[in-house]
Order: sequence, then structure tokens, then C-alpha cells
Amino acid sequence: MRKSQIVDLLSRRLGVRTTRLTNLVQRLAEAGLLPIAKGPPYPDLTPVEIARTLILAVTDEGLGAAQATIMKYGGLPGPGASLEEVLGHALSRRESLVPTRSCLEIHTGDAPYAVFTVISADGARTLVFGDMPDVESVDRTVLISGAALFAVAQEINGMSGADVDKLLAGATEMKPAVSAVN
Repeated sequence: MRKSQIVDLLSRRLGVRTTRLTNLVQRLAEAGLLPIAKGPPYPDLTPVEIARTLILAVTDEGLGAAQATIMKYGGLPGPGASLEEVLGHALSRRESLVPTRSCLEIHTGDAPYAVFTVISADGARTLVFGDMPDVESVDRTVLISGAALFAVAQEINGMSGADVDKLLAGATEMKPAVSAVN
């Protein structure tokens, strides 16, 4: 999927302004964290690059801080891999995300951490990225619903938006895709 396509998809599914996300993605490309197209053929984003774009969309700390934002949140260490690597892997595997059971929480602040619930052959697994602080030092908590993650994953893997909406209508109550708690 190309940058413009993922921007449109994330804008629709996460409720992020398209123009804002386009500007943030441009900053990541300028920093070398996303490919820059020099004409056709336009490069497809890798799963990790898609995850970076999603993380940046929901943790936006300013245009000038786009690269630092990805290093801070996407690079959170987890069990064997970083948040952006695990999220990219999950988004590329449809069966890893279930609307009613999956969820991604990103806690911002001086000691950021994330909690990601995915589905594996063993059932639901909750993975923690970064160190959960003893004392709550969180500025804001961003919650991405399982339905939103599922929808993004399905569309990345070729399902039409209309078909995803039909699946979701039968599987879950529609809740806000992203919510922030200050």
C-alpha cells in the first residue's frame, strides 16, 4: 500500500485529519523513516512503515517532532521486538486482530509504554512495550479499538472498506476508533 493510500485509510478508520496526517508522513519521509517516491513505480510501504504511520497518527506530538515521536513510541521495546515491529506484523496478518478482543493502548509522557492485545494460536495475548511506571506518570492514554485495528488490517490486506464495514456490523457495536484520556 502506498503512502497516500495508507493516509486515506487511517484518516477514515481512526478519525485523523487527512491534511495533518499527510504533513506528518511527509516529515517521516524527510527523516528517512518512510520511502520517498521519485516517480513511478511508487513504492509500497512495509508493514513496519505502516505501523509507524499509524503510531504517528495517534500520538502526534507536532510536525517538528515526527521523527522523535516514532523513536519514542514505535521503538518501545517489547518481548523480542519493538512496538512498531509487532504492530506491523499484526496488521499484515488478518487473523491477529479480532474486533472484540484486540486493543492497543499507548500511554504518553515521560515514561511511555504501550499495551497491545493480539490473537495467537494460543488465544489472546497481552504484550507490554516499555516499562510500566510504578507511579502513574502518564500525560495521556490513547486507545485504539480492536474494531479499528481489525478494519485497518483487513483493508491493508485487500478487503474493500464496504466489506469490512459489513463484517464489523455483525461482529461488534461500533465504538469510537480512537479515544484519548488526559
